[in-house]
Amino acid sequence: MRKRGTSKGSSRFRAFRLILLSGILLTLALIFLVSTLGSQKFSTLHKLVLEATGPMQKGVTHASGFLSVFKEKYVDLVHIREENKRLWDELLECRAAASSSREALATNTRLQKLLAFKESYDQPMLAARIVGKDPSLWFRTVIVDRGGNDGMMKGMPVVNGEGVVGQIFAVSPNYSKVLLAIAPSSAIDVLIQKSRVRGILKGTGSLSYKLDYVLKNVDVKEGDHIVTAGYGGAFPTGMPVGIVTKVVKKRRGMFLDIEVKPAVDFLTLENLLIIEKEKAFPR
Repeated sequence: MRKRGTSKGSSRFRAFRLILLSGILLTLALIFLVSTLGSQKFSTLHKLVLEATGPMQKGVTHASGFLSVFKEKYVDLVHIREENKRLWDELLECRAAASSSREALATNTRLQKLLAFKESYDQPMLAARIVGKDPSLWFRTVIVDRGGNDGMMKGMPVVNGEGVVGQIFAVSPNYSKVLLAIAPSSAIDVLIQKSRVRGILKGTGSLSYKLDYVLKNVDVKEGDHIVTAGYGGAFPTGMPVGIVTKVVKKRRGMFLDIEVKPAVDFLTLENLLIIEKEKAFPR
């Protein structure tokens, strides 16, 4: 019985000594660690480690700084590109809107001129729009979006807000061909507005007319206005045709050579008026 009690006491004493020793070692380790970290002097080992890791840390620091700057610049560049694209899209929209506004204004101006021209003559007129052109020299024609279904007939006069354009030359159910007054095959009875002298205005194939059968003794000057004579029932009297630009009196012959600039700008024709008549030239 005594031996068992002695054995138990010995085991407890050894465990106590082990715990005490562990505590002392842990205390010494903490004291060493604190003294090492708190010291301002580096040991030889610390110096070697610092020399070895310093360049690496420096490189890492530079790399990190470079990547940070690169990232900022890249993000800024992306934002700038996005902003440029947005501004460019807005510019294109503004240009399209401005173009549409200019076109609407130009169309409105043309239509107002047509309306004013129509109201200045006591004639029934039908609006038409050019949908095609024939570039041939002798038969200079345009195609309009009015035809037999709209009451169009061959010989009907065609005008716009500036003056005489030509006459209907051919008709289909939905379209008509207009022979322009500047075509060499065109001839219109006209008057010199100032003197009321009659002549025949013929096309030259270019953007001009020649006025034939005006006698040499007639007083004609540059700037005189030429208007329709109204003979034959084709055009009403007094519609603008052109302005005299050149008068030549030759030694031979009875008549003057007269050049006339059209009142109509044939290069910009779009909207026209067709004068409706009960009687027209036969088909």
